[in-house]
Amino acid sequence: MTDKVLSLLGLCRKAGKLEGGYDMCVAAARHGEARLLLAAAEISEKTCKNLRYEAERAGIPCARVEIPMAELGRACGVRAGVLAVTDEGFSKALMELGVKWL
Repeated sequence: MTDKVLSLLGLCRKAGKLEGGYDMCVAAARHGEARLLLAAAEISEKTCKNLRYEAERAGIPCARVEIPMAELGRACGVRAGVLAVTDEGFSKALMELGVKWL
């Protein structure tokens, strides 16, 4: 599953449908652009709680991937522990892979 998630996130980044970093992701959620918020494995519970709040407020799903931030960075070219997917198709594909919901 991890390889598929990383592969999808890489494609998402190449398509320009991925935001990285907490502030950018929250902004995308608040402006209605984000379709899915993702947190890396080592993200703190407080940040996850805040991310979950923003996702609920925007009416979008929020998940934690059990992938370290360094691996996510190598796959997507973004060094960030929080990612926002801004495409509905990529979002659905990632949700079907069974990520751990927050």
